[in-house]
Amino acid sequence: MNTEFDELKETITALSKWLDSIPPYEYSLYATIIAYIISSFLNTGALNALGNWFEQLGQIMLTIAAQQSASPTQEEYEALKNEVRKLRREVNELKNND
Repeated sequence: MNTEFDELKETITALSKWLDSIPPYEYSLYATIIAYIISSFLNTGALNALGNWFEQLGQIMLTIAAQQSASPTQEEYEALKNEVRKLRREVNELKNND
């Protein structure tokens, strides 16, 4: 089971890297073509269900990405703490020099 998960993770990572390498206009064109191809095989109910599922999937992924970008990593947090300590020392030195 773990090997299958690792393979899936590698596949998704490779797909993500490939998607990141596509120029913006081609990216949109590919999405349009794939949507038309998939849509030609589905009835209205299936199109609604699948479209809503992709929409929900995208919203969840966007929410996770937003939280990750808003939350500092441990390294960033430590760097910020060090910067605050440094600024406090500088402020204290300026106060003592007056």
